[in-house]
Amino acid sequence: MKNLFTIFLISFIAFSGFSQVPQKFSYQTIIRNSSNQLLVGQTVGIKISILQSSANGNAVYAETHTPQTNANGLATLEIGGGTLLSGNFANINWANGPFFVKTETDPNGGSNYTITNTSQLLSVPYALYSSSTSSSVSSSGDTLFIGNQSYIIPGISAVNNNGGQTGITQHTCGADYVHNTSKIYGSMTDQEGNVYKTIVIGTQEWMAENLKTSIYRNGDQLENITDDTLWAGLTTGAWASYNNDSQFDCPYGKLYNWYAVADPRHVCPTGWHEPTDTEWTTLIVYLGLEAVAGVKMKSTGSQYWISPNIYATNESGFSGLPCGARGFDGGFYSIGLYGLWWSSSEFDTGFAWTSGLYNNNGGAYQSYNVKLYGLSVRCLKD
Repeated sequence: MKNLFTIFLISFIAFSGFSQVPQKFSYQTIIRNSSNQLLVGQTVGIKISILQSSANGNAVYAETHTPQTNANGLATLEIGGGTLLSGNFANINWANGPFFVKTETDPNGGSNYTITNTSQLLSVPYALYSSSTSSSVSSSGDTLFIGNQSYIIPGISAVNNNGGQTGITQHTCGADYVHNTSKIYGSMTDQEGNVYKTIVIGTQEWMAENLKTSIYRNGDQLENITDDTLWAGLTTGAWASYNNDSQFDCPYGKLYNWYAVADPRHVCPTGWHEPTDTEWTTLIVYLGLEAVAGVKMKSTGSQYWISPNIYATNESGFSGLPCGARGFDGGFYSIGLYGLWWSSSEFDTGFAWTSGLYNNNGGAYQSYNVKLYGLSVRCLKD
């Protein structure tokens, strides 16, 4: 039997209130049979186990699900929301990792599990981790404490009480409170004539605003797909405005599927390119690694980010905004909660690497997501 290809979504399902940390997270699997054919529109049985320390470690939690696959062989479930077999999901100490997800699948919908896969949670459930890890800010506002580590972050106290909002420069579309007045921004123009601020971070120069072109570099038109069903069946490049409403383009930019990013005609203009996952890693490492880089990458305050927008300083000038996403089903989700950006790097036939920022912690996390998703794009100077 073929292995089960799996991915866990790096966004959390929002229940009851945004200020509460949900004790579950989304997980998706692509399921194929022994002939490597997608199992489409079938109910499957899945057992989920959370293993601690190693791929052969003890199961601290186990549950079962019986989801139905969609037209792409994709099954979606919420870990923490299945039929309990053992353990207590709310009591998992995510700080005491690493953790692994073991999936056992019965393609016939029962409990005769014949397909097994184990993968590490390289991007641990962030909000759950932050809820089990002590964090604080010094009285002077210049030091962030996470667990036993400390990080110098000038001006954080002013940002947390909105004192840092006055004078923050506008987005080129005219939206206020996006950029960092202490940084020197450049500019670039895409093939459609849209102008963007740019920022030098370390050895790289990034767009400091999200792409919003509707044409490729050579002038060919990118499809604007508003129909949910059509979006869900795409294998070619396309874009959409959030909620199919162009008012969201300022300041969030457009959402693109990965096929647009990978197209040889390029969505980024001449002299710029779609960044690889390695180039995203270079940025994140330069800013202090995954656990804290997001602090320096997020726009401050709560004009765009849903509170608490943890520790955001925008020290780097990257000016990350929570643009949400368009799902593989065509629906729009989670504006204000997170921003996800494509890389040009493929993970496998169904998934590609992404980088993300979140309102409820200060990390910048790399993971992989379904190519059908509509996510944001930043270009990197050649």
